Amino acid sequence: MYNSSIKFYQIIISILYFSFLSSCDFKKDAIGFDDEIRVICSIEDESVVKSFLEKIFNDTLYAPAPEPYYRLVFSKPESYSKLKNYAQVIVASVNKDENNIGYRLINKLLSQNQVNISKKDNPIFITRDLFSNNQVYGIINAIDKEHLFDFFEKNRDLMKEHFENQFSIRGNKFLFENRNLTDFEDSLKNNFRWSIKIPWGWELIKENPKENFIWIGNQYPYRWLSVNWKDGNHINDKLVAGREVWDFPKHHYKTIRFNDYKFNFKKENFNNYRGWVCSGIWESLDSTEAKGGPFQSFLFYDYNTDRTFHINTLVHNPGENKALYIRQMKLVAKSFKSYQSE
Repeated sequence: MYNSSIKFYQIIISILYFSFLSSCDFKKDAIGFDDEIRVICSIEDESVVKSFLEKIFNDTLYAPAPEPYYRLVFSKPESYSKLKNYAQVIVASVNKDENNIGYRLINKLLSQNQVNISKKDNPIFITRDLFSNNQVYGIINAIDKEHLFDFFEKNRDLMKEHFENQFSIRGNKFLFENRNLTDFEDSLKNNFRWSIKIPWGWELIKENPKENFIWIGNQYPYRWLSVNWKDGNHINDKLVAGREVWDFPKHHYKTIRFNDYKFNFKKENFNNYRGWVCSGIWESLDSTEAKGGPFQSFLFYDYNTDRTFHINTLVHNPGENKALYIRQMKLVAKSFKSYQSE
């Protein structure tokens, strides 16, 4: 364990040194899309690397067609200098052959001692902000396919956590940076003792204090978020909680409903609150208006104020990507805060 840690830091120092020799410019923000992982490897390694990474980044949104949370974009090692400043970069080699251009690139990035690891050593290394700000940078330096997959269980959760944190950091920066606190956000806190960050361009769609219901969002693509709350704890009984989510759109939106296709309801904490998470497909009640898309709901209980909250998010973006937007909606939802009476 100690030797592995030493090797890891040696590798990071070596990469940083290579970065310094390559450019003396100050770091800029990483480029690229938040759901895109740029994988740099040789053609002969691509199928192995792809099968490995697809097992890790296997989260899928059904909207209703399946959409992956992450898109793996493969490029040849010759493109490395153009791609090293992207937000999510993985340089990979699983074939230690001098004729393998991916292996030759790894040789340039690391010292020979670091390249020539044994099958007892973890072949994956991950660091942050190496060439750009808000960047995840990884190296896969495997001896062969067996060596790479032998460490699958060890690396799966670690890699996923790194990239999920990366999405959260960049997503929050995109949604909330350089925005001004709105009067409406202040009114939420003053009038209802809860608040949520509202991205630039979003607006109030409906406010119904009698039903404790607030609906905000934006269009093109359509992104809707609503908050409903009730006094007391309504999350302990799964059937009661499930009925609350299922009946929610017909009661508050009036014109839509949830479909039972891929309907998923599970117990999961939201921020620091106990609760449930539900996801699936919504659709228009009007058969002449073919609207629909993914939804995600968060039902949770705030012990400090003795209230149950339901945050519902909807996306409508026909024919285009929806997974990115539903994940961004979750970041908006997680900016929620509840306040006790003064």
